[in-house]
Amino acid sequence: MGQVDEKVKMAVDLLEQSNYTVAFTGPGIFAESDFPREDHPEESLWKMVDPDEFTIHRYKEDPESFYEEGAPYFSMLYRLEPNNVHRVLAELEKRGLLKAVITQNIDGLHRKAGSKKVLKLHGTIRSATCTHCERKINIEDIIGDRDIEDVSFPLLCPGCGKPLKPDVVLPGEPLPPAYYKARDEGRQADLMFVIGPETRFEQDLELPGECKNIVVIASEAAPFDRGARVVINEKPGKVMSLLLKELDRRK
Repeated sequence: MGQVDEKVKMAVDLLEQSNYTVAFTGPGIFAESDFPREDHPEESLWKMVDPDEFTIHRYKEDPESFYEEGAPYFSMLYRLEPNNVHRVLAELEKRGLLKAVITQNIDGLHRKAGSKKVLKLHGTIRSATCTHCERKINIEDIIGDRDIEDVSFPLLCPGCGKPLKPDVVLPGEPLPPAYYKARDEGRQADLMFVIGPETRFEQDLELPGECKNIVVIASEAAPFDRGARVVINEKPGKVMSLLLKELDRRK
């Protein structure tokens, strides 16, 4: 029995003993849904994007430039599909073993995989709001049957024709209500799975600290490792598949 398998068993023990489990996910999970750039195959999408280049100030000053530079990333994110992490978390929620997903990701893949209670710390690219007339739009309603590569940017409001702002929390904007709801979930939980976290956002790092029992699943070491009950440094998709198999074995 390998070390990863033993740690997965420990994680399942904690899950079965828990009365309120939540998951905290970051870009380390959508990297497994990712595809590399042709010119830099060793780089995954989330490592290429500097959030500080896409601020609310830049959007307000020059939305065309904002979209011109952001369109390739938007297109790549929009084309991603759920992977094992998304699917297993949705299944755990369906079985009543997971109460909520708190995510740093903006791709909308947890919802697409079937998760119901998803708290999006940084918003989502799946919808947008017109900053002129305040109309809210589902991006799929604009794209329709077209391929994302055939869509012109910036996206324009069908009501007033002004550029739409993606419902992503940009640097310079206040924390969204989802952040405070996520903090409450962390305080209520007696177990949190921290999966593929991104450490660039300081306010996000406070959330796992609200929970006394943490299981960290990440390909690389994370700041939460020291206080965690279980640390599994392996690809999250592989670990979550093993976790579900162990749960099924115990039925």
